[in-house]
Amino acid sequence: MLRTVITGTGCYIPEEIKTNRDFSAHEFYGEDHKRITAPAEEITKKFQDITGIEERRYASSEHTASDLAYFAAEQAIVSSGINRETLDQIIFAHNYGDVPKHYIQTDAVPSLGSRLKQKLGIVNPSCIAYDLLFGCPGWLQGVIHSDAFFKAGVAKKILVVGAETLSRVIDPYDRDSMIFSDGAGATILEYKET
Repeated sequence: MLRTVITGTGCYIPEEIKTNRDFSAHEFYGEDHKRITAPAEEITKKFQDITGIEERRYASSEHTASDLAYFAAEQAIVSSGINRETLDQIIFAHNYGDVPKHYIQTDAVPSLGSRLKQKLGIVNPSCIAYDLLFGCPGWLQGVIHSDAFFKAGVAKKILVVGAETLSRVIDPYDRDSMIFSDGAGATILEYKET
């Protein structure tokens, strides 16, 4: 019986650490656009009690989302043992494209999927690379797409990547911004007899 199987995985977690202490000097504003008068240390403590988050990772200034995706994808390809030229598709799940450090302008054309294909050095013209903008469950939706493509006979091997540099687009005055961070995960999916 043929099934969709994860045959390789990879991830990239940036090295720059932001702890809750790094937010202790922030001014936070509520939904009513008024400054929250509680001390920032109290806000970050309550945030940690609710979420359990003590630290998050931010990408270094020279890296964008497509760079993080490349690092994770390389690991996934090695982990699976496949020849990258045999990939039928690359599905890149993200929200904001490549956002350079200290800019608010997103860069999503050409697609990040195409950029990733180029960074991986894939020359196979039959390998389709595209972006999937689907919010937080984007990677999962990429897996669902893959399964449908496999069952339709359109593909046999697909690289699904989720990557983001949310630290570049968050509002530092929004206390909810402490939830977000940067990173990438990648999987090789194959349609195989199991």
